[in-house]
Amino acid sequence: MPIPGTFGGFPFDPEVYQGFVDQEATFSDSILASGILASDQSLAASLDNGGTMGTIRFYNPLDPDTDAPLVRDGTTDNVPTEISGGKQSWIRIDRMKAWKATELTRELTAADPMAAVARNTGRYWRMYKQSLLVKLVDSVLGLSGLANHTLTVKTGGVTANQLIDVQQSALGDFSGKFGLLVVHSKILAEYKKLGLLNYNKYVITNVLQKEVSLPTINGLVVVENDRGTDDGTNYNSFLLGQGSVLAANPKVITPDYTEYDAAKAGGTDILYNNRSFILHPNGVSFDGDKINKPTPTDDEFTNKANWALKFDHKNVRMGKITIPKANFVEE
Repeated sequence: MPIPGTFGGFPFDPEVYQGFVDQEATFSDSILASGILASDQSLAASLDNGGTMGTIRFYNPLDPDTDAPLVRDGTTDNVPTEISGGKQSWIRIDRMKAWKATELTRELTAADPMAAVARNTGRYWRMYKQSLLVKLVDSVLGLSGLANHTLTVKTGGVTANQLIDVQQSALGDFSGKFGLLVVHSKILAEYKKLGLLNYNKYVITNVLQKEVSLPTINGLVVVENDRGTDDGTNYNSFLLGQGSVLAANPKVITPDYTEYDAAKAGGTDILYNNRSFILHPNGVSFDGDKINKPTPTDDEFTNKANWALKFDHKNVRMGKITIPKANFVEE
């Protein structure tokens, strides 16, 4: 008879299970290799004594175009300019999920059951966070002040110039800071037809566990993702720049545990996951007063009304290309 500490009839060790989960990338290899995630565990550490929100203070860049140097002519005083800055707020995301052993029975026939369970649940959380990230970027790009970061293609389909144009429009002379392109499978197919898809090898110490070969377009690492890139009327492609998203994993006291319910279906093993993470688009601020509970729902987190632009728009490394489905003529 199953006992607490087992799952699917196999002994369940939370530390072994979590070790297998940690062996795989937090997101896909593509997202990690692109450099868009800036790991900042100081965000998580600030929550060690409780709470779900925090504030990051920043100084605005010094710009000689708006604050020119003075002429050192022997008579003019060198009057200092006060450095300006601001702050942006971020919020912790807490989620939970549970599975019955019967849902993973086929996988549990593997030679290494804990690795099989970790592979399934780890993939589940990676898919969820990737989808949430795409929805979040789409929301942020709807803010006033970021209009130059979006391009709507009125006629025609995919061209190579669209990527170049939106990068320049969004970041100007910093356009080379983009690193990731998230596209729908239909759009990726169009890029393939144009012969723009290449494959580059990446090995990043302490980030990627092995050498991986990833698709790239115009130097951008590509993520093919139908979730969040099809709004029913349009195909939306998203560009993300290096360090554009701050990420951290706050401590969870009991992230994984099992229990045996003798009454349910004649005896059922249940696996529980508790997850906490921070995804913060650098340059905007979240308004925690607009949510109903300590941690936001997906709808609250991806509602543009809950976000405000704080950086100069060129320092928000995000972009979007929208192509109406009606532009594509079926062959």
